[in-house]
Amino acid sequence: MSSGRNSGASSPLDFADKAAETIQRNFRGFKDRLKAREKAAFNIQQLIEYSEEQDHLNLNKFFLRWIKLIKHTDNEEVTRYVSSSIQDDYMQISEEDIKIESNYAGVHLSEEFNEEDFVKLINSFRNNEILHTKYALMIFNRAIEYLKKLPNINEISCLEDTEFDDDKSELKVNVVGDLHGQFIDLFTIFDLNGLPSKKNVYLFNGDFVDRGSQQCEVYLTLLYGLVLYGGKYNSFFLNRGNHEDYGCSVRFGFKEEIMTKYCLYSKLIMRKCAQTFVLLPLLSLISQQGNKDQINKILVVHGGISLDTDLDLIRTLNRASYPSLDGISSCTSDREKKEKQQMQDLLWSDPQPGTGCIFNKQRHIAKQFGPDVTDAVLGKYGISLIIRSHECKVEGYEFHHNNKCITIFSASNYCGGINKGSICVIRPKQKLEIKQFIAPGMGELDKHRVELFEAKAIRGLKRLLYANRNIIKENFKKLDPKNTGYLSLSDWSMGLTKAMGMEKIPWLKYRDKLVEFNSKKNMVKYETSFDNCDIVYTFSTEHKDINDALARYKETLVALFNLIDDNHSGTINLQEFANACKIIFLDQNEAISDEAIKSMIEAMDTNKDGKIDLAEFTQAFIIYT
Repeated sequence: MSSGRNSGASSPLDFADKAAETIQRNFRGFKDRLKAREKAAFNIQQLIEYSEEQDHLNLNKFFLRWIKLIKHTDNEEVTRYVSSSIQDDYMQISEEDIKIESNYAGVHLSEEFNEEDFVKLINSFRNNEILHTKYALMIFNRAIEYLKKLPNINEISCLEDTEFDDDKSELKVNVVGDLHGQFIDLFTIFDLNGLPSKKNVYLFNGDFVDRGSQQCEVYLTLLYGLVLYGGKYNSFFLNRGNHEDYGCSVRFGFKEEIMTKYCLYSKLIMRKCAQTFVLLPLLSLISQQGNKDQINKILVVHGGISLDTDLDLIRTLNRASYPSLDGISSCTSDREKKEKQQMQDLLWSDPQPGTGCIFNKQRHIAKQFGPDVTDAVLGKYGISLIIRSHECKVEGYEFHHNNKCITIFSASNYCGGINKGSICVIRPKQKLEIKQFIAPGMGELDKHRVELFEAKAIRGLKRLLYANRNIIKENFKKLDPKNTGYLSLSDWSMGLTKAMGMEKIPWLKYRDKLVEFNSKKNMVKYETSFDNCDIVYTFSTEHKDINDALARYKETLVALFNLIDDNHSGTINLQEFANACKIIFLDQNEAISDEAIKSMIEAMDTNKDGKIDLAEFTQAFIIYT
């Protein structure tokens, strides 16, 4: 009797094989669909982030006009308010008078920076402990002293050296991208790749703060490492990112975290942070030994380059003269304008697939540069590769411009998202290595995580639709001249794309979540695009214009609240808020009466204590779920 399969009839094994193939095929299909959903939600979240940055830049323009208006006002009350709010009362606090309380249970640090304390500091932060103000100030002061001695461009060696005879380990330079206050990612990078040493060099490429929950801890760890390992081994380097900026730190959460963790001393700590921000080097050049002993030059910069990038000018400019690069400070001379533009391009630019160098419409600042621009700058300075960060990528990295430009992003599952983190490892005579990771506890990609991230992205998208509803409605009306209230799916999608300038959003894919669809007419009821946007009306219908404006400029006003609350009391008085509201509405060319402001203030002051705290303010207008 033959032991082979019967060719004329199906055996149980045949059925099992087919079933297995079907299961595998369905599983691959499921994973592919999950990946597609992940990518679509990721694109939405990235565009929302760009929109937030645009709002931030608009805020800075507002402040310029606000300062100009106050400078020329005859209103004594406004002038007195501004004079009192800009006093440097942090100078009244003496650092020498700050003592370590007997009940302080956190880590204690020696005045002499050492590797044992560095490990203790990391483990303390891993356990969510807050460093005492005295030690935080010690780190900032030492870092300021060290940073003042650094050039604008870090020079980093990745060359074989006979001086390392006693150390047989492999020389490598680890390039780390954005961390954005996610300390668990920094901890994971050190855990997987080792602590810094003379042959284990680290370069952190900007955006250490904002958005994460442990921004102070990330920044303090990096500053301690810079002083310790930078001074001892020349093996620890920092590049400035666009979020190492006082304006950004107010807008995207760093200042708020410092206020929460350091309370009475928060203004002093924030001042130290601002001093270190401006002293951070602007970019780095890594010299790598190639296979044939040629020297490769690798440029590492947070954002990117432009056709105007001038390394000679960058080497000589005074970086400390530009405390904010996103529009708050003004330049008086052509030289200052040119220098500031150079720095903006380095910190804010993005690569684009098309050729040329154009204004960065996604961010409303700096440039988008094509492969020809990359070739031109690399050729001009004898550079072989650009490593940059600045943009979150699903895989943690992305190659551009014929592999001559790489994006490295190191915050895994960024802001509750679903992306991997990565670092780039450079060794002598070897190809670059991209190391991907997801920090422990951050979660792997699965259906539940994708659904949560997708839901978060949709909520953000709905709020953007609501905030831009006036221009969207204008586009819809043009497509519906008979005012039927309905549009075809294609017209609805086209109207949104044109109004929002978001070509990557798959509007049709999310139709069921964004708009009411009439299956009989095969059309959408386009006014429902603005339903369920997490917007709560606070005032009566006669104040609808106030609601609309505050919904549109919610993020701007939250940041304004923090800046007006200059003594970090957590509250602002009614007159302060009234003045600010008048100014911001004037800035947006929207008229608002004293009666409307009074009604708005009375509605916000729910506990009737004569002051408005941030909770009252934000709860009054927009509630995030």
